[in-house]
Amino acid sequence: MEHHSVIIAGGGPGGLGVAATLDGWHPRFEGDYKYPSEEVQKFARAYEHKPLSFDLHELLVLGHRPIEFFRMRHHPTQDALPFEDWTLKFSKKERADWLMLTTDGPGGLWNNVPKEQMTLGPAHWMELAHYPIGKFYEQTGRDRDLNALAHRDDLVSYYQAFAEELGLNDHITSGVKVTNIAPAGEDIDARFVVDSVDQSTGVTSQYSCDYVVFGVGPRSAIRKLSVHGIDQDYIALAYTHHEDYPGDRVLVVGGGRSADWAAQELHDAGRIVIYVMRQQADAHLKLINDSQFLPYYQRWGEILSGDQERMGLLYGSNVTAFEPGGLVTIATPEGSVQVQVDHAVIEVGGDPDYELLKSFNDLTFHTKRDNFRFQLNQLVVDQATFESVDIQGLYPTGYSAQGTGLSVIGFHAGCFLIAGDILRKSGAI
Repeated sequence: MEHHSVIIAGGGPGGLGVAATLDGWHPRFEGDYKYPSEEVQKFARAYEHKPLSFDLHELLVLGHRPIEFFRMRHHPTQDALPFEDWTLKFSKKERADWLMLTTDGPGGLWNNVPKEQMTLGPAHWMELAHYPIGKFYEQTGRDRDLNALAHRDDLVSYYQAFAEELGLNDHITSGVKVTNIAPAGEDIDARFVVDSVDQSTGVTSQYSCDYVVFGVGPRSAIRKLSVHGIDQDYIALAYTHHEDYPGDRVLVVGGGRSADWAAQELHDAGRIVIYVMRQQADAHLKLINDSQFLPYYQRWGEILSGDQERMGLLYGSNVTAFEPGGLVTIATPEGSVQVQVDHAVIEVGGDPDYELLKSFNDLTFHTKRDNFRFQLNQLVVDQATFESVDIQGLYPTGYSAQGTGLSVIGFHAGCFLIAGDILRKSGAI
């Protein structure tokens, strides 16, 4: 059984940040910067050349969140900073023994979003501090505004370049799905055993490790629509691009941001769209009105203010059956109706795949919701280290960790808490 000190499950931005830090890209603080309290400022100055080395529980005692301690150096303002104003720098140290297992490679789930998907926040919010996205734009000849939304093609290319630039690729195994994480037996000199399967060959592998970084992503377990006929050949279980649905009439089932994107893009491509949502109209309209800073929600406002000749909105409704030939039965508040469609797109979201941790006792979750219909259960963690309170040596990262919030600008700094704790416990710093 192949052993590594750390196994990182998932290739998204949460896991990539930890990988870079464990690989020896350690942060340091430089220049003129200010923390909101004098006590925290003293800590920053005392450890500015090696901020990973001190116990961040001391910040909690002062009432300062450790993840904010690092975020305030990476993102001290809402807008992007010029490189010369960055106070967060990096030094290359000795790498720790880590291996990343990922289905999609660097970028994680971003590799599978719709072909024209844009980010929900500015490009620089999506970056990992070790390799600024502005530097990537410059090196690749991209003329982009760091404060504008980023196209998924730029973002996936950035995460791939991140791994290449920092020398991580030799320790990233792609095309592999983690299938189980369990305590190691008494005959194994390690804490965990991680099972995986090669998605192209079906070959299974096992790894032992002392630490697991749980970064499988917020949609690693796609929700299933339990409806008669869900296996009909006109049904797609995820939206890709309007050209993949050449027929005139398309049914979209969902209600979240992904379904909104699909329905709006299909409408603007000339399709007749029947959009089925369980939520009521007021919830959908509130999201649209509160999201006018995003171009595609501005477009939603235009669609709803028009005659809606090609956008049929069925609120408080759900599909009850898919029949052969594109006949779909829908339960609505006014009663059951049937519609004829050429395609059906199912966008009902997903959750972190906590079934991977089924070998452990009951887990403690924190239910997290935002005002924009993003919701998931986060694993409760030590706020100074992001180590799970239930599983010693397991570190949720990204959205799955309590305390990160539900914005990418909030979770990227968690990589320093996780890597710092692992490096201190293993005696590397």
